[in-house]
Amino acid sequence: MSGYTSLSLWRSIAIILTAIVLLAFTQGCTTNLKPIQDFANLSAESAQYTTLVDEYLDFPNRQKRYQPVSRHANLDVMAQDRAAQKTALLFRQSIIETYMKSLGRLAADEIVDNTEELAQLSAALEAQVPTNPQEAEAYKKIAGLVTTVAVKRWRQDQLQNLIAQANPPIQQTLESLHQIVSDGFGGDLQTEEAAIQNYYMTLTMESQDPAGKAALAEWKEFRISQVHNRSEALQIYGKVLDQISDGHQRLFDQRLNLSKKEVLQQVGDSVKDIRSLLKTIKNL
Repeated sequence: MSGYTSLSLWRSIAIILTAIVLLAFTQGCTTNLKPIQDFANLSAESAQYTTLVDEYLDFPNRQKRYQPVSRHANLDVMAQDRAAQKTALLFRQSIIETYMKSLGRLAADEIVDNTEELAQLSAALEAQVPTNPQEAEAYKKIAGLVTTVAVKRWRQDQLQNLIAQANPPIQQTLESLHQIVSDGFGGDLQTEEAAIQNYYMTLTMESQDPAGKAALAEWKEFRISQVHNRSEALQIYGKVLDQISDGHQRLFDQRLNLSKKEVLQQVGDSVKDIRSLLKTIKNL
């Protein structure tokens, strides 16, 4: 073998070895935070559950079944008012979804590219009429954070920073959404069940037909079961929001120890709980 050929061969081997070392170093810099990635992605998925908003908007139309015609005009006004609330109601879920997607991508050490989501978020933010200053400030902080993550092309080494800055506003947003689900949506279901009970009781008392009474009893049972299913879905979704809130608080509290086995195990347990709850809702 000539000296030139030997030198060329050793250079090639050196290049290959250097590439292997660099690859190993690069891979070693990325910590496997899959439980955090799964938590974020599942939390984002839960924010896409907008069925409860649809049912809230449809409440006045459902009430028309059980209310006299004289009240239909008032119910139409209610329907218009609620339709105007749709953007604000969905905005809370949108901002949670956008943030959680960014969190998941950072945990996976991926570049966050959410240009389309940020454009929609920005437009919705400008159109918002916030219910209180604290909530408005929370929205702006989250929107600013996810914009920074995208523009500055943050990676996994900035995950701790994101969690630290986002925890107060994301907790505020989750609390606000939980209150709406529990008080606003839940109040409708109580009203609806009372209306159903009164409506079918009146029809049954006025009927002299045994077959007709039996049919009314079946319809009443069917309508009440629909309300109970929606009520159960509300309660379960409230638990989902609690799990997301608790999970993110845990990430915040343990932000200096995100790669520790016990921390990742706790996050993994939260993922299992959230997945189980979402599966239950979808099967109702």
